[in-house]
Amino acid sequence: MKDLINDLIYDYPFLFVFAILFFVSLSFMISDYLFIIPAFIVLILGFFSKRVLIILLVFLILFFVFNYPKSKNSENECKNSDKGVIEDITTGRNLSLTVKTNSCKLYLFAPVRYKNVKIGDIVWFRGRLRNIGSLKNKQFANYLRSRSIKKYGFVYQIHVLGKKQPLSFLESTRERIEREFYYFLPSNVEYFLDSAVLGDNRFKSKIKKNFVDTQTAHIMVVSGLHIGFVFGLFYLIFYYIFSMVGYIYRRYNLKVLSSFTAFVPTLIYFLITGFHIPAIRSFLMTVLFVLSLIFSKKKSSFNILFLIASIFVTIDYLSLLNPSFVMSFLMTLFALLLYSFVSKIHFSGLLKTSVFMVAMSCLAIPISSFYFSKISYISFIANLIVIPTFGFLVVPIAFLGIAVSSLPYSLAKVYIFKFVALVVNAFLEIVNFLANLAHPLNYRMPLLLVVILYIAFFLVFFMVNRLLHRQGSLSQTPQKISF
Repeated sequence: MKDLINDLIYDYPFLFVFAILFFVSLSFMISDYLFIIPAFIVLILGFFSKRVLIILLVFLILFFVFNYPKSKNSENECKNSDKGVIEDITTGRNLSLTVKTNSCKLYLFAPVRYKNVKIGDIVWFRGRLRNIGSLKNKQFANYLRSRSIKKYGFVYQIHVLGKKQPLSFLESTRERIEREFYYFLPSNVEYFLDSAVLGDNRFKSKIKKNFVDTQTAHIMVVSGLHIGFVFGLFYLIFYYIFSMVGYIYRRYNLKVLSSFTAFVPTLIYFLITGFHIPAIRSFLMTVLFVLSLIFSKKKSSFNILFLIASIFVTIDYLSLLNPSFVMSFLMTLFALLLYSFVSKIHFSGLLKTSVFMVAMSCLAIPISSFYFSKISYISFIANLIVIPTFGFLVVPIAFLGIAVSSLPYSLAKVYIFKFVALVVNAFLEIVNFLANLAHPLNYRMPLLLVVILYIAFFLVFFMVNRLLHRQGSLSQTPQKISF
């Protein structure tokens, strides 16, 4: 047992860091000091390694510095203000604005007539504000808290006072691309690319139903899936270009060079998509995770995942209430575990990919049901079809559209956009066909059942993985008997 703990501490130190921060965060959120007991146990285990113990103590100190004031009722400390900067916009029946004032963040509902306001606008508004604690929908209240929003309200008057850089510059860059999409693409294709590729929430409500019914709505939010595909796309492009230049491939490591070169367009894409908190989290997780795989450092992938998660929880423990954080963290963890598991199975590459995709889709069902209250029996089939098609076909085609959007008007530009529209529309028709077969069940899985299912998965996974690890070992191989 002692050797097992020593191995875990040596190989995965940030697993212990995240574990202690997780339990302390639960004690803050639920106001139950019972969770201090497992946190104290993790701290005791840290004494097996001085290095890990120092890291644990540093993160704990930073955690209390950042979060202890937030553990009190800081919503009442949010001073009333009638001026701020728009950081996010969502349209539907109402217009929803995330506004940053001098003292806090606000979530404001506004009449649709103000739909022309933009991210980065400095606005003056008039309305009624209330504390998040007054919301009857506690799940929505927790979601707002996870975004560091202190108050919400309904505003009936908004005036734009000016622009704030660089938010305004990034938004104007995205708007120039969206304007070209508006002129050259059909409405459904335009709305989809604006939402799923450019990260504009304003048009998501117009097309999200089919994706919700097939439980593929995660591709509508710019996340690790999108940034991973973008990074991989440019990595392959640069790797192919560099491999054709003899001076480069004879002197440099093409993997390293292609990785760092692909990082630049990935960073630009990340900035254009809005610089939202989920995108920041996904950007760090995905880029570091992909880099660790490229450099063949398998164990560092888990450490990177738990390190990024620990940093976010250290800065704001309410991140644990954010669905995007929970889902991105869990699904990345599952992807790492399944990747190591599937690679040990003696299947063909295509079959391994299929097993991986089906398993990931099934593992997403409990947490998706908990947050979105829907279960579809064809969700794993839909994900098996939609995700690869989106990543390997729609993403490159979308970037082709983004590239030609900066070119002057020409016949070639018209035909390229016609090609983009043809491909993306075919993709949307596939999603529509799957949605007609889905017949989703409205069911919100209880949190306790979600936890039990995932614990069962981890137990089965480690048992099967241990058996596969022992296959072919000397102790499992029958010895020959000689006479």
